[in-house]
Amino acid sequence: MSISEEGVSGVARRRGFFAELQHQQRLAQQRQAQQQRAAMRAHNMAVREAQRFAQERQRAAAAAMRASAAERAAAEKAAKLAHIAAREAEAEERNAQLAVTYDAIDHLLDATLEVDDWVDLESLRESPPDLPFDRSDLLTPSPAPRYHALPDRPVFVPPAPPSGLSGALGGNRRHATQLEAAQREYFNVVQQWQLTLARTCAANAEFRAGWRQQEASRVAELGDARRRLEQANTERRRQVEESNARLDRLIAGLRERRPDAMDEYVGIVLANSIYPEAFEVSYEHSFDASDRELRVTVLAPHPDAFPTTKAFRYNKTTDEITATTLPVAEVKRRYASAIAQTALRTAHEVFEADREEIIDSIALTVAVDTVDAATGHDTRIDLVRLATDRVDFLPIDLARVDPAATLAHLAAAVSKNPYGLVPMANHGVRG
Repeated sequence: MSISEEGVSGVARRRGFFAELQHQQRLAQQRQAQQQRAAMRAHNMAVREAQRFAQERQRAAAAAMRASAAERAAAEKAAKLAHIAAREAEAEERNAQLAVTYDAIDHLLDATLEVDDWVDLESLRESPPDLPFDRSDLLTPSPAPRYHALPDRPVFVPPAPPSGLSGALGGNRRHATQLEAAQREYFNVVQQWQLTLARTCAANAEFRAGWRQQEASRVAELGDARRRLEQANTERRRQVEESNARLDRLIAGLRERRPDAMDEYVGIVLANSIYPEAFEVSYEHSFDASDRELRVTVLAPHPDAFPTTKAFRYNKTTDEITATTLPVAEVKRRYASAIAQTALRTAHEVFEADREEIIDSIALTVAVDTVDAATGHDTRIDLVRLATDRVDFLPIDLARVDPAATLAHLAAAVSKNPYGLVPMANHGVRG
């Protein structure tokens, strides 16, 4: 077994379907935890500052009411001290975050030893429920309109006819006159009633037409919403079926030890390996079934992106928070350690995740993409080349080793100055 000078730099940088899903899920979990912690820190600091300034405002208000120059001066001094305390707390908070960052970088290898890197592919099988109907407001019919009451039809009440002596004395003629007047009045009342009835019926008809139109719109919108939901669920089910079919092919491919399936599984494993934001890596890899060797390149961050801050300090005179820088030797040591840990971490994750022992050996390169200062061309500088067999690597107790010493034990080729992107000497590694 050997690693060529070219290594695996020609392998296309890519991440498979399930690897991308796993990576994004793990990344989202990490980011959410970080954001929650950051939000809580910011909230606590804001609360502390608010409490300080609230107290100072109360003191200042009390001093102003007493109108004592001495007390006003004391209040101003207390407010200044509260501001200084808040700024010092902010500097300490930055230092605490800096300590977390460096701790994560210094323990890259330990972080992976705490978890089992094997991936249960069946856990990737999807069976999400259908999407819920989110337009419950369309399920309830519009309330019926409140119609105007129809006016009652007038009733004609004729005058009482004459009787007895009054009829004989001309009462019949008076009755006829009264009856005629009553009939004319009734005719007028009926006309007014008919006009009111027509207006009322027209208004009620308008109410009903508006209600029917509103109901028709609701029913149409309800139908559209249900159709959209059905289409979304149909597409969702199609995607799930497609994903599960892809998973079935992957599982079958692993049973058959097909190179493409093994390569995809390795991508899932490596996608699960989330590095700290200050030292994020990416991978290129391919599996050779003929010699059962995995070739993998880990692309580490450029030294320019590596943190170099030693501490934050608040200056009372300038009211500024400034940063001091780590000694160059310390930065170089920490970067070289991170590179060495990354090499061992990657090999460990791959071997541990391969429970079926399909991979016999790993040809691993840790490299950095940069610009050649002499030519201005994009170039890749290898910082570590490691070739190791499963039987040689797994017995090593990684929880108790010095990563640089372990690489030397495994006869890896290592740059003498990774932080300076010094290429490795042209010598081979153990075959």
